[in-house]
Amino acid sequence: MAAKYGFSDVREGLVKDLKVAYPTKWEDFTAARVLGEDIFGLPKPHPNAVLNLFLEQNIKFALPFAAYQVRIGGFSAVTSGEPGTTLPRRTLVSIIHGREVTTEMTTLTAHDIVSMGDLGVCPDGSCVLNVGTDSTEGRRDALQRIFRAMVVGNKCDLLSPLSLGTLTCAECTNRLEKVHLGYRKNWFWETLPSLFGLERWE
Repeated sequence: MAAKYGFSDVREGLVKDLKVAYPTKWEDFTAARVLGEDIFGLPKPHPNAVLNLFLEQNIKFALPFAAYQVRIGGFSAVTSGEPGTTLPRRTLVSIIHGREVTTEMTTLTAHDIVSMGDLGVCPDGSCVLNVGTDSTEGRRDALQRIFRAMVVGNKCDLLSPLSLGTLTCAECTNRLEKVHLGYRKNWFWETLPSLFGLERWE
């Protein structure tokens, strides 16, 4: 409405508010108290409707994160046919492709961290890595459980911290999260826009 009726100052203010919830820098992402469509309040709009609004209004800086919000909403949400939520064909194809790529990337990352990470035997009896010094099979099972938790528990959400539940002790969880943090930063800056056929951050 602000664009339609020429209220440029109002529109600029709204766009400024959106920058908080649709960050373009990792530091802003991690510091944000409100992300994505939560900025609009209740009733919270469908992420597809938000993405359509940004496309219509040419809010380029918000497109990568808005597309990511659509992606983590699940396949049924992505392909919604409800009024205002049907995505343009090109956008829909990009997001479906992005879903496939992020799923693969999450799996590969989990494999890298588990196979190449320094996950030694843990002395904490509550930790899945407490397998003893001679238990090759037990260690393999422990690593498989961590791998599955990283892939399934995070639901292929590239940007969220690891969700390992009570599998690992606090020390091992912190070590895994520090390694995972490097991947998350790289995904956000280098990969997120291109996953959905968008230009780099402006």
